[in-house]
Amino acid sequence: MDAGAAPRDSALTEGLLRAFAVLLLGVFIWNVGRNWWADTSRITLLLLLVTESFTLALVLFARRAIVRDLSPIAMAATFYAAFFFVLFGYQDTRHLAPEWLAAIFQFAGLAWQVAAKATLGRAFGLLPAVRGLVTRGPYRLVRHPIYLGYLIAHVGFLLGNFSWRNLVVLVVLYLAQAVRMQREEAMLRSGEQGVDYDAYCARVRWRIVPFVF
Repeated sequence: MDAGAAPRDSALTEGLLRAFAVLLLGVFIWNVGRNWWADTSRITLLLLLVTESFTLALVLFARRAIVRDLSPIAMAATFYAAFFFVLFGYQDTRHLAPEWLAAIFQFAGLAWQVAAKATLGRAFGLLPAVRGLVTRGPYRLVRHPIYLGYLIAHVGFLLGNFSWRNLVVLVVLYLAQAVRMQREEAMLRSGEQGVDYDAYCARVRWRIVPFVF
């Protein structure tokens, strides 16, 4: 098992982590809501708000992990992936596609996320951890379908809100996501379910995008 893995956190630590997530969510809602209210035709902003709010809401009700990866690299990647949206710029952006087309991408990504997260249930979490092995539903297509939903939605957001700043934020995000995927898979291979997970990986080759990665 990785040296960064640790036993179940105390209730106080768990509570503090979730309270911090709520605080960041509040800041995010205020910032995106303010920009959307200034121009309610920007549906992509509204869908971004729904997407990230849903993600962080699930964190509040997630099952506590038995073992989680608390290594510095896992924590840094997870922190960025959880709160990257505070770095977005919403002014002085331009459309690479019509707002309605960008919104379709975002809605499709959100729908796929909901399906994947509903399949995962309370096993959902942020830090790489052992919460059980799920192989049904969207997990039959790729090993990390939630990340695929994020990717589709973020493509839509960028199509409707392009700036070099937003592009850099998302490039760094997917570098962080690659780290999280690797650490998550290492955690799943480290426990009693390791043999089952190896068999699952043999059946489902692709991590996030079929035939690509």
